[in-house]
Amino acid sequence: MLTHVADGVRVHQSEPLQNNTVVVRGSAGVLLVDPGITGDEMACLAKDLAGEPGKEVNIQVYTFPPGASVPLHIHPDTHEFGYQLGGEFTLLINGEPSKILKVGDGFYVPPNVIHRGINASSTPAKFMVVRVRPKGKPALVEVQP
Repeated sequence: MLTHVADGVRVHQSEPLQNNTVVVRGSAGVLLVDPGITGDEMACLAKDLAGEPGKEVNIQVYTFPPGASVPLHIHPDTHEFGYQLGGEFTLLINGEPSKILKVGDGFYVPPNVIHRGINASSTPAKFMVVRVRPKGKPALVEVQP
């Protein structure tokens, strides 16, 4: 659930479910995957991007427990930048060899590129993601292999 906290700013917080995965499909077809994240661990900030009408920036911090993954998906017309804060996380970007992200590593996923992530380690993986995206488009669209 997004809570309005200031003009143009929304925050999303959730409690983990027993299976460590929450999937929400919004009216615009948005799919949000929130694997085992507590309210204190994930904050989603969305704000209009100054000087870029129709675009917003979205910042999230994710913690993936061991074995958690995100299915193959794209972010329509969205630039995705990430920074590994803790643990290790395997990133698979279409057409590239898989990359194991370690603390301090960054990544970039271009718009509309199929990708997925897996925590194949035995410890939680934590990373920050910044997305620059068009307003009104789905944040994530799951794709079939």
